[in-house]
Amino acid sequence: MQTLTPHAKINLGLRILGRRSSDGYHLLETVFQELDFGDVIDVRESGKPGVFTLSCDDPGIPCDENNLILKAVREMRPYLPENTGLHFTLRKNIPPGSGLGGGSSDAAAVLRYLNTRAGLDPAQLKDIAGCIGADVPFFLYGGTAYARGTGDILQPVNIPKNWKAVLVFPGINIPTAWAYKQLRISLTDKTKKAIIPSLMKKTFSWQIFENDFERAIIPSYPEIGEIKRRLYELGAVYAGLSGSGSTVFGICETCGIAERAVRAFERAVTAEPI
Repeated sequence: MQTLTPHAKINLGLRILGRRSSDGYHLLETVFQELDFGDVIDVRESGKPGVFTLSCDDPGIPCDENNLILKAVREMRPYLPENTGLHFTLRKNIPPGSGLGGGSSDAAAVLRYLNTRAGLDPAQLKDIAGCIGADVPFFLYGGTAYARGTGDILQPVNIPKNWKAVLVFPGINIPTAWAYKQLRISLTDKTKKAIIPSLMKKTFSWQIFENDFERAIIPSYPEIGEIKRRLYELGAVYAGLSGSGSTVFGICETCGIAERAVRAFERAVTAEPI
């Protein structure tokens, strides 16, 4: 048995620049940050050549071809030895619809594992990752990366600060397609200019980051705005939505501030809504 440990991510900032006329995909710029927790995937030989199956400890997770793990398998099958047959057991720690990239991270981990048998070069593997989902190419490499295009054009970057992130998941599943629809960006809208790289070259400030989804999502989910406000009250130097949500993160520059924020939200969960 092989155990894979895909990690979650947050988007430190996310700007929607426009839409691609060829296929309608949204163009963006963002800074991905890999986190130190995530799902767990156990991989076992199925004993049946050509048979790939999936089970999960969360009954709400689809275990059919709609799951990105099996989509990754489908894309890689032409390159695998014919006698390959595997069963994947997924243990979920990343909540679905949280904006933390759980499905994409799982897919990337499976791609990397299958490539130990397929032997594709990095460019081929990245192309396959992009066919599965916009965030999947980032998870092939992880770390901290500036991304543009649909999220597939990646460049490693450095955040020149020591910091901790406190994550607050309000238990809301926000479908990504719905979130994009709320932005109401037309194919005829003028494409905005990318600005994050130039801002990061100046004296670094967390305030260079913003998430365009917030203006569309917070009116429908005001509790997200309230979580942001509370994180700032507790000492976060920046707070924002990760991806299209619903997780809100607070950047804390000391462990003491981060721990105080965690305790405050834990008390709120056991007592009353924030």
